[in-house]
Amino acid sequence: MSVVLGCPRDCYDTCKLTVYVENSRVVRVSAEGYGSTQGAICPRAVKDVERIYSSSRILYPSLRVSGGVFRRIDWDQAIHLTVSKLREVLESYGSKHVLFLEYAGNRGILTRYASRRVWNYLGATQSDRSICDYSGAAALRLVYGSTYGVSPDDIDGLNMAIIWGFNPAVSAVHLWRKILSIRERSGCIATVDVRLTETARQSTSFVKVKPGSDGYLALGLARYFVEHGYVDRKFVERYTYGFHELVKHLDSYGLDVVERVTGVPASKIAEFAETIASSKPFAIFVGYGLQRRYGGGEIVRAVSLLPALLGIHRGFYYSNSDGLPINFPAVEGANLWSGGNIISMEKVGEALSTGEYKFVYIHLHNPIATLPNAGKVAEGFKREDVFVVVHETHWSDTAKMADLVLPAPTFYEKLDAVYSYLHGTVYLNRPAVDPLGESIGEYQLMCEIAKKVAPGSYSEICLDPYRIFELALGREAVEDLLNKGYVRLKTKRRDEYQTPTSRIELYSTQAHVKGLPPLPLPPPGDRCAENELLLITSAHPLYIHTQFEEVYGPNQSCIHISREDAEEYGLVNGDLIEIWNARGSAVVRIRIDAAVARGLAWMPRQAWTVDGKRINVLTDDGVDLYGGSVLNSTCIKIRGKVIR
Repeated sequence: MSVVLGCPRDCYDTCKLTVYVENSRVVRVSAEGYGSTQGAICPRAVKDVERIYSSSRILYPSLRVSGGVFRRIDWDQAIHLTVSKLREVLESYGSKHVLFLEYAGNRGILTRYASRRVWNYLGATQSDRSICDYSGAAALRLVYGSTYGVSPDDIDGLNMAIIWGFNPAVSAVHLWRKILSIRERSGCIATVDVRLTETARQSTSFVKVKPGSDGYLALGLARYFVEHGYVDRKFVERYTYGFHELVKHLDSYGLDVVERVTGVPASKIAEFAETIASSKPFAIFVGYGLQRRYGGGEIVRAVSLLPALLGIHRGFYYSNSDGLPINFPAVEGANLWSGGNIISMEKVGEALSTGEYKFVYIHLHNPIATLPNAGKVAEGFKREDVFVVVHETHWSDTAKMADLVLPAPTFYEKLDAVYSYLHGTVYLNRPAVDPLGESIGEYQLMCEIAKKVAPGSYSEICLDPYRIFELALGREAVEDLLNKGYVRLKTKRRDEYQTPTSRIELYSTQAHVKGLPPLPLPPPGDRCAENELLLITSAHPLYIHTQFEEVYGPNQSCIHISREDAEEYGLVNGDLIEIWNARGSAVVRIRIDAAVARGLAWMPRQAWTVDGKRINVLTDDGVDLYGGSVLNSTCIKIRGKVIR
């Protein structure tokens, strides 16, 4: 027997999966992808069967007895303990001292979004969910009113793709296959990045910039387009606002200035500009890592102006969720209940360590392994005056530190509807197999909690799952979903702009009202002291954040530095060193890498260090001007070799 599901993981591709079942057990998974990528399968899907039946699955409710020792309890005890602790905090401290943490471990409409309903009703504190793409999205909304842009189908008509601060060869393999078709049609693929990534190696050309200087490069290109007559004046007059203000602003971004700031020779910038101007239509694929730094929002904002100047509607890809007709507020109950306090995701560790929250409920999230300044997160969980409940599929870093651990099913074992932030297809996921052990779905468990803490409002909080789907997609789309197993949503038009002027705002009226720069003011680059290295982290091909360590083992990776830095510190390949900053320290193994520039260090995100820590014990927990993480503005020092 086989069933078709949509992969709900935090991945651009959101593939269509064919799941083969024998004797009530999943035996194989294949990925059909979308469009020309049919038949391709990523390393995670290859091993997903092993993850379902991993020995690290959480199968029964477990209560911490002492240290790392847990005792199995039944569900009645687990629900009673959860609800009694929750009530105790609500009555003694108030809802703002209840913290609900979730993120994108599963992006199903029911699993992730509908499960927020009880917490919105209770007014619990929640994070702003800003660690991934927040500042770039905020910046795009200033310019375009929304974040959506080109879709995979649009790639077929492109003559050029610019991959900017993005490594889709690792993090979006199906999208990358689609982009590679441009090269097969004799088109151009240019990558702009701080290191020679897997994507850059396969591109037609590579522009290497100093970290955090990308905004200067973008505005330098914009000035070149203006000075050389490449601007589409008719398009600009009809569809944009603030062109003349932008032109004056560009006076500060001559090629000599841009070369000095970015490290890219003026001749190469001019050559790049000429290639772009002669390769219309093109699209810029903007990576999330680009904006995870101080000034990251302004960088994305500057980059996003380029297609508009050359007469292209939304000629970029960042995230297409905004362009889909999905009513998330109705699913979450945000239209019914105002919810409670919001805390910056980057500051969760700091707040936890002070004991601000007395009851913490976590699902779809591994904060001890993924949040910045992770030592503070762990410090908060160890406090005697906080009770931590984790609902998880596997024994994650966070589950191992919880007071109460509750078993959750994988997406193969529960009902859901799955959408994509790349393409417009929504899949209906019916269970392929029964839940393992005593696992209960996130939405089902939320309803069990609501039944106890809000019995009078239970019927309003907990709706039939198919009613949730109707709230999200509308009745007609749900009928298609049920009949075909998927539905293709009609996305918003690319020539519509949801700004106050209904135009592309090169000069942002919203920014002016909010006291933000109305014209992009990107930083001149990340700045660390002379005796420091800038640490950046990005995706690893075998893992989605910390998922799949159950299969591929811990993500134990070296720290990559340049040969020049290695020689300066007297290091050779394989040396153990201690790296540190004000947030913590870790022991890592050196790898000298010609792809990494001097002053830069690179590791896969959430990688384990030699001394048993995650690299995010060091990552910067600051917040960008537009909100959002600054993980890639982390500065570190090398203390010296470690003898082992």
